[in-house]
Order: sequence, then structure tokens, then C-alpha cells
Amino acid sequence: MRVDQLSNNLNAMVATQMQVNENAQTIANIANTMGDPQAQEVSQDLIDAIVSQIPNTIAYSANANAIETQQETSSMLLNIKA
Repeated sequence: MRVDQLSNNLNAMVATQMQVNENAQTIANIANTMGDPQAQEVSQDLIDAIVSQIPNTIAYSANANAIETQQETSSMLLNIKA
């Protein structure tokens, strides 16, 4: 396992998490300005904010899987070497 690959994946996960947090804040702000959500129609801004989180979630999951795979590969190589 290369340290720079692991570092890149971790950095990508942190960046994705920051985007998700920003989108969550946007959704919260929209929800607060709409008042009572049951009495209001869903605004296009809210829909756009929710939909924009989909790629971030996929990217976060992909980076987590890449890190897990790298760790398993490294572990197997160490076991073979021993």
C-alpha cells in the first residue's frame, strides 16, 4: 500500500464530507426560511440541494472502499511475506 494513495483517499473523503456538511447547512437554511414544512410546497432549491448530495455520498463511499481494499491488500502481502 502506498502512503500517498491512502493520503489522497483520506483527503478526498475529507473534501467530500465538507461538501456534504455544506449541503446539509443549505438544506437547513432552506427549511428554516420555508416556515412550517407541512404547509409549504417543496421548493426547487431544496430539491436541488438534496440531489446535489448524491454524487458526494457515492464519492465518499468509493473512497472508503478504496481505503479498505488497500488495507486488506497490505495485510495479505504482510501475511504472505511472513
